[in-house]
Amino acid sequence: MKKNNRFLKNKNLLINTSIMLIGLLSVFFVLNNSAFYGLYAYEVGDLAKEAIYLKADIVDTHLTAVRKQEVKDSIEPIYYVDFSKIVASKKDLTDFFARVLEIKSSYASDETLMKRVYVGIEKKNAYELNEEELVAIISMSPEKLDSMKTYAIDIASQNMSGGLKSDEISSVMTNVGVFLDNQIELSSMDRNVLIKLIEHSLTENAFVDIDKTNAKIENELSKVEEVVYKKGTLLIEKGDPVTEDHYRILSEGDMLIQSGRDRFLISVALFALTSVIWIILHFYLYLYDKKILASVKTYAILISLFVFSFVIGKFFYDFSPFMVPIPAFAMMAGIMITPHIVVFFGLALIVFTYIWTSMEAIVVMAYIISLMVLALLVRNIKQRSQVVTAGLFTALILMIFAIVQTLLFNTPIDALPLTVIFALGNGIISSVITIGLMPFFEGFFSILTPFKLLELSNPNRPLLKRLLVEAPGTYHHSVLVGNLAETAAHDIGANSLLTRVAAFYHDVGKLERPYYYKENQLGSDNPHDKLPPQISANIIKQHMSVGVEMAKKNKLPDEVVDVMKAHHGTSLIKYFYHQEQQSNPDVDASKFVYPGPKPESKEAVILMLADSVEAAVRTLESPTKEKLSALIEKIIGQKMAENQLSESDISMHEIERIKKSFLNVLSGIFHERIVYPDVDVVQALKEEK
Repeated sequence: MKKNNRFLKNKNLLINTSIMLIGLLSVFFVLNNSAFYGLYAYEVGDLAKEAIYLKADIVDTHLTAVRKQEVKDSIEPIYYVDFSKIVASKKDLTDFFARVLEIKSSYASDETLMKRVYVGIEKKNAYELNEEELVAIISMSPEKLDSMKTYAIDIASQNMSGGLKSDEISSVMTNVGVFLDNQIELSSMDRNVLIKLIEHSLTENAFVDIDKTNAKIENELSKVEEVVYKKGTLLIEKGDPVTEDHYRILSEGDMLIQSGRDRFLISVALFALTSVIWIILHFYLYLYDKKILASVKTYAILISLFVFSFVIGKFFYDFSPFMVPIPAFAMMAGIMITPHIVVFFGLALIVFTYIWTSMEAIVVMAYIISLMVLALLVRNIKQRSQVVTAGLFTALILMIFAIVQTLLFNTPIDALPLTVIFALGNGIISSVITIGLMPFFEGFFSILTPFKLLELSNPNRPLLKRLLVEAPGTYHHSVLVGNLAETAAHDIGANSLLTRVAAFYHDVGKLERPYYYKENQLGSDNPHDKLPPQISANIIKQHMSVGVEMAKKNKLPDEVVDVMKAHHGTSLIKYFYHQEQQSNPDVDASKFVYPGPKPESKEAVILMLADSVEAAVRTLESPTKEKLSALIEKIIGQKMAENQLSESDISMHEIERIKKSFLNVLSGIFHERIVYPDVDVVQALKEEK
């Protein structure tokens, strides 16, 4: 037997190791393919080995920059006029002619001296007038000087009033020369003098307004649309050469990989990361849920759910980051396996999905919070309607985070309604996926779910209906045992629903010969009175094997059958053993022992104790709380003394809680009642009339 168990354990280990590697490689290949999707190792001039489509919208930054530069070059700068330059030019001319008049006034009596003095003073004048021109000026009459002054100031001021740029002075002077040539009252000397006066008075007074010009440039550049190549655009046809423009676009779209070495290193890094996460997940199972690693069926379901949820995640992500059905994995794993793994494996699923899709941190937070909530909700899910409720709670959390994302990061408010709808859709879709796939897992893997257990506890199930009709005493006993066992299982944290269902079916083997069992016997007629104790014991033992056979025939889950067949363990059938011992002191006790096995799970232990306690309670006359407590202590003490609980992992603390649970339930059933007097109601009513 031990060799067989060892063989099964080794076989399960081999199968689960294979499943583990398949799961690891599946996740790695998905991540690896996504990492290199749309990446190419081409150089300029290479011929494309395949048609290359853009995997995302790509902005051509080079061509966009060229267009912006063209717009920038075409923008005329904004100038401002410095009117102080006009004032300064006018003042210089006014001062120049004022000095001429002053000298003329001072040396009016000696013209020769006047000319000599003036030429000497103005020899290095700002207008670059030569000696001949200076002599001509000092020789002019005051009236002529005033006319020359007016010409110079007016022409200079007029040409500077609108703003004069440095490169415009030459063309302005050309126009001034033409204008002066047409003034017949001016001599040739007058025109030469005026040209020099005006040319040196004209100064640049139109300057670029840098702030306004830059603002204008920015405004115009903002109108320039980026050159965008849309996702799915055919960039290069198969067989066409890769041009510099093609190479630049591929580079800007992160679609180039430099070498095979880079590709190899990326794959190694991804495999290392995936392996580390995978090892951590299995180390968690080893520490806290070894039963999952020991069971091929349970472990296969877990890995299948994980990989399935991961693979379909990208499909939903393309609709919206809030649509990834991570909650569906949490609900299915929590219901079909255990709520303990929801958060840990759910976090790993989020990490892998993040690596694949690069979803935003706020979305990651939303899924983490939803996992925490679901880990609490799935503990109490027993009906399919509760799955929908859990899905709606998830949807509410995701919708709140969708709103927070919009408000916190100033994303476009127009997209919020659609994002909220997607978040709501995630909760609904996760519920639909969970409810839709559960029957598949229940059927294909023969997995036991709360929904399946509830269906099995329905009194209209064929076996229970037969038990009620053909063996009503056994049915009543089974219901009472179910109440005792379910309450105790709940109190110690075992699977209360599984325990109750196993209790309902634990004695179905008695349907083969219902009247050979005391609870179904009416009157004092007992068929065992006519049989040898050994035969009677065999009949009693037989209900175990018959019950298991009937349970399997009616497709009861293995978990229920395992609890059922251990409810007597290897206990001694004391009544018939004692009868045989009276006539045969050397009786072989092994012939009066149930075939077992001993209970290994807490649920099986509880069923054994509940079955024994309920049967013993029937023998009490006028049961009180003290008598019930003493009986419970006695029965459980006997089972422990017989070493019936040695194969289970139940603790003494849990046994004490089971005792209290049994006492509370039985005290409620056998509470003290008022003894009503025997009154003739009919006679009392007649007397009243």
